[in-house]
Amino acid sequence: MIYQMISFFLTVVMMAGVGVASRAIAGSKVNIDYDSESFEQEISQGDIRVRVDYRAGEQMDDRQLYYILYYQDEAQLQDTPEYPMMRGEVRFQDLDNNGPPEVIVETYTGGAHCCTVHQIYRWTGREFEEFSLGPADGGGGRFQDLDNDGDLEFLTFDGGFLYRFSSYAGSFPPSRILSLGDSGFEDVTREYPQRLRSHAQEMRSVVEERDYEINGVLAGYVAQKILLDEFEEAWAFMLEHYDRQEDWGLDIYNEDGEVIGQHPDFPTALRAFLVESGYLED
Repeated sequence: MIYQMISFFLTVVMMAGVGVASRAIAGSKVNIDYDSESFEQEISQGDIRVRVDYRAGEQMDDRQLYYILYYQDEAQLQDTPEYPMMRGEVRFQDLDNNGPPEVIVETYTGGAHCCTVHQIYRWTGREFEEFSLGPADGGGGRFQDLDNDGDLEFLTFDGGFLYRFSSYAGSFPPSRILSLGDSGFEDVTREYPQRLRSHAQEMRSVVEERDYEINGVLAGYVAQKILLDEFEEAWAFMLEHYDRQEDWGLDIYNEDGEVIGQHPDFPTALRAFLVESGYLED
């Protein structure tokens, strides 16, 4: 497990520490910014309550977020993200449209892009189940009801495409869409072709309008079209438009991360990467 259970006794001691500003506020969200001072706060919705204890510390690595989850006023679970955080949020959101809200703890470590982690807790009737999304670049993704059925999907992207054939800014990764099912988050990306097609068209437009770092966009475009079962069309478009002078992403690495060779061109490197990433069969 990324996160470890800590005894409730230690929590009581910790929350009684000197210099912690305390505020008990009924609501559904706690926000933590990079300049937030230490505080305690409680939020509640229905039978679920969360006690949040944020310790700012003098350095970023000292910032810690502790929280206890209660059901009908009985402490059920305590967790602590293991990553130092720049900012974060604790909120309620009913992801699976079944009544009791999920508790979502979102933390961001800071840095140029990485990393955001979403920790989700779902009440089963007996205990809180714990699921994790991330760490992921940027905002990590967002929850949205794509088909208006009351269930919220998690819209994100395949971070393996970032930096693979261009810079971060030049990359355009393919979509990933997840849904919270009985056993956790499931990949339902292919169930939303209209969303995928819109994203693919945006990628294609960037390739047609941009005159730099297009290979990073084409890699994501081909993968996106594979999700739509339109590989041949995308591959032909890639062959027509790829930058033949660019050598970013052509190196071949062994398991130790050492360069052991180089692909002859971008199409060869891209096909190998798509096989490695599970988009194509070998």
